[in-house]
Amino acid sequence: MVHKYQHYDVLGKVVLERVIFTPPLRLKERLDSEACLLYSIKGNATLYDAEQKYHLHSSDGILMKCGNYFNHWHVNKDSAQNEAIAIHLYPDLIRYVYKDKLPEFLIAKRPNKPIALQLLNQNQLIKPYVESLLLYFNNPAIVDEEVIVLKVKELLNLLYKINSNNIRDLLHDMFNPHNYDFKHIVNGNIYEDLSIEEFAHLCNLSLSSFKRKFRTVFNDTPGAYIKNKRLEKAAQLLRISKDRIIDICFACGFSNVDSFSKGFKQKYGSTPSEYRKRH
Repeated sequence: MVHKYQHYDVLGKVVLERVIFTPPLRLKERLDSEACLLYSIKGNATLYDAEQKYHLHSSDGILMKCGNYFNHWHVNKDSAQNEAIAIHLYPDLIRYVYKDKLPEFLIAKRPNKPIALQLLNQNQLIKPYVESLLLYFNNPAIVDEEVIVLKVKELLNLLYKINSNNIRDLLHDMFNPHNYDFKHIVNGNIYEDLSIEEFAHLCNLSLSSFKRKFRTVFNDTPGAYIKNKRLEKAAQLLRISKDRIIDICFACGFSNVDSFSKGFKQKYGSTPSEYRKRH
């Protein structure tokens, strides 16, 4: 549930954004010709791109280039509300900020290694910057376009001054989406707690297009293929590990122990605990 939402715009687009909400919250993020710095003031999240997942904690940020992502904000142990800030970057906004005279560090060049996301764990340059943004969100009367432009320019300069080749490569390449292999995306996330709709989103396809392509590539439906692979993984873990059954359930991408046990018995003829005893 979202309790408070604020945003400041330039050129008709959201640039600075703040949201206070109660988790859990699952969000499909689509950054079309846009990059974004997402910062968690309070709360933990798991962010997925086409290749891997990233864990975001309080006072962590993550810099994302254009592309499709899925974000799962987790329930807090103290049942507290979450708070997050996002700074959105667009090609026309950056040209506007620098009056078409881009600094050298933003001029596009071939990156050493294309990356989609870069975590900023407890970064001591970004944390005070975000705290300064809260001043403006708490006092909207003092915010105008000039303030927003200055904060965008400040962020870009701070990011470049962080001693990280990954961040610099991402800044050079932040508006060029990376093309991922369909099969690679599916198999790379198959043991994550993602729905078919969320898989389709990561592949940048509609649900119907995703199902058609899935049938062509894997010769099976998404639901049957993914469930079968997860059950095979669970059976392997039951044979070779001493992990609790509930932990194996979640590690293989199932979100509900009862449905996991039911599906497992349908496939293997016994419950997970019975299967473990036999093996």
